[in-house]
Amino acid sequence: MANYQNHLVDPTYFFDCIEEFAFDYDLFVVVEQNIDDYGKQVNQYQLQTIRGSLQTDGLRVNQSKKGNIAANSYNFYCKSLYRINIGDIIKYKDNYLQVNSVHEYDEWGVRECSLSMIQLAAYRDLANYIDYLKGEKIIW
Repeated sequence: MANYQNHLVDPTYFFDCIEEFAFDYDLFVVVEQNIDDYGKQVNQYQLQTIRGSLQTDGLRVNQSKKGNIAANSYNFYCKSLYRINIGDIIKYKDNYLQVNSVHEYDEWGVRECSLSMIQLAAYRDLANYIDYLKGEKIIW
């Protein structure tokens, strides 16, 4: 019987597979977290580019007495060279997707994370940073 516990896999094959389906995305990385005078968490972001494959996980409708909310969720796969953390935000087709969970890279060097769509109005600090990048605000 073969022993498969300590096998060696060449990660370049999986890097090529990811690259086959990869695109460049804008990534807003949380570089600093502060608490303001009112006890609210305020994040500071930095714009970077990440290359990976974004796959839809489906559209879900959450029903409640307050109203039905449609929520999109996605999975993102990239090379282990990229560092992505919970709270970072990827821009896709003028939608903003926040990282909910991160799975550290596996033995093949693939990093996976789960994302969900957010409303930009609920993230005022990110909205201010995006306005600054567009030139609509002078001070960030």
